[in-house]
Amino acid sequence: MPGRAFGSALQGCSAYRADGHWHYVTYGLSNLFDDDEGDNDGCSGWGYELTWRVRADGTEEQAPGWPFTVLQRLAKWSSDSRFLLEEGSQVTIGHPITGYPDTDGPDTPLTGVLLATDPQLGEIDTANGRVRFLQVVAVDADTLALAQGGGSQAVINRLLEQDPLLVTVVGV
Repeated sequence: MPGRAFGSALQGCSAYRADGHWHYVTYGLSNLFDDDEGDNDGCSGWGYELTWRVRADGTEEQAPGWPFTVLQRLAKWSSDSRFLLEEGSQVTIGHPITGYPDTDGPDTPLTGVLLATDPQLGEIDTANGRVRFLQVVAVDADTLALAQGGGSQAVINRLLEQDPLLVTVVGV
């Protein structure tokens, strides 16, 4: 990922192999280097970083590239629109979350995003303020409509019962 110096909304994004999935974590939405960004109510930068857990197919030696693209676009949209993402935020993508067919990602019925606090990373205090790790949870149109109609937290709670790490499974 090119970083802020090259026009990216993020400084970067890393992917880590975890138990049966890839765990993507952005950096640069929070303030990495100093706390000289004015009064942010105790938050570092935007006060959050994005994470995403994507099921590994077991054969990849490197993390798939399409989640980097999606996280970059989500961060850029948030930054450009000055919209603070938070737990429960809902975003309609309107096409497969993987970017299919315009990326190397597979086709999928997942066309929306809910944001939940990352179940393992949560929130931390840093020298530059608080940072919450908001996990992208890709959902289909019906699940997104449920969240929009009845609140994201009820849907997220149901998804947590099914998978406590909220790993996204793509494919048809």
